[in-house]
Amino acid sequence: MSILVAAPILLSIILLVSGIAKLGERRGTQDAMTSLRLPARRAHHLVAAVLPGAEIVLALLLWVPLVPLQVVLAVLATLLMAAYLVIIARALTFEEKVECSCFGSLASPTVSKATLARNMLLTFLALVTISAAARGQIADALVRAPLSLLTLVVVLVVAMALVVLVLGGVERAAEPGSEAEPTAADAELDGEDDLLDYERVAIPAAVLQRPDGDLVTLRQLTSQRAALLVFATEGCGPCERVLDRMPTWIEKLDPFMQVLAVFRTPQDRLTPRTQARVAEHALYDPQFTAREQLGSRGAPAAVLLGADGQLAGGPVTGGEQVIELVEEILDQVTAAQEAGELQSTTPA
Repeated sequence: MSILVAAPILLSIILLVSGIAKLGERRGTQDAMTSLRLPARRAHHLVAAVLPGAEIVLALLLWVPLVPLQVVLAVLATLLMAAYLVIIARALTFEEKVECSCFGSLASPTVSKATLARNMLLTFLALVTISAAARGQIADALVRAPLSLLTLVVVLVVAMALVVLVLGGVERAAEPGSEAEPTAADAELDGEDDLLDYERVAIPAAVLQRPDGDLVTLRQLTSQRAALLVFATEGCGPCERVLDRMPTWIEKLDPFMQVLAVFRTPQDRLTPRTQARVAEHALYDPQFTAREQLGSRGAPAAVLLGADGQLAGGPVTGGEQVIELVEEILDQVTAAQEAGELQSTTPA
């Protein structure tokens, strides 16, 4: 049995693990495609649904002992690996860090030079797999030396497991595609409790910049009206999901509190699409220093600042967590309106 058979074994294991990891992470895969700025955004949900199954099928059918079929599947796997390689290489040219969620919720999702090296190796393995398939070595190993093949599979699986353990295991990203992993300081609101019924903390003395260039502290910002701050980074998948909801949140909540999107990019450098969604409701937080002082180091994130100088909700980090927090605020506002306990606070 040729040593070249090790390449399709490794490739199959990686495709199988990748496909299984993506099965329960469809939203994470969509967010990753958004973060990687892939075109045809409307088709992302379809790709996210099909891709896990495609990887699993490739991994398994590659071992059907039919040489023509194996060659075709090896070529398809190579094209897939090459596409991943190009996407990762392109992502490294972006100004901000990108998360790819290449293996679902497994491993560190941040795209780096190590990610590029890994994808180069995977593409090489796929090319070797084409050679092994074309020479009939994969089919020959299956038919003539199944026991030796099984032994090699076990050895390679154990070796890969040992490498993972030596490198510290795998990390679970809190939400694939988010800019950074959430911290423990993501105090969320209980849906059955009053919006303000949680341990209150004083608003820190952080500074933000308005679109006109004026600086404003968080305490000045909320001297008359409460403020919901939504921290986001353009291009981050979960952030884009949150930003898509901003126009609705602004429309429903602005009569009662300020609804502001906070970026680490000045407003004049935001994309037209982002500016259309947040309009004048944008603030600049260089390097997200204010966000960190509020207790969160990830994006998207959200916090509700009370007009009494204290935090009134959050901070929370992650796309789903931000959406849940704002939906909770909307429910509380609606209930208060129906009870006649809340009136508009929009300045005259």
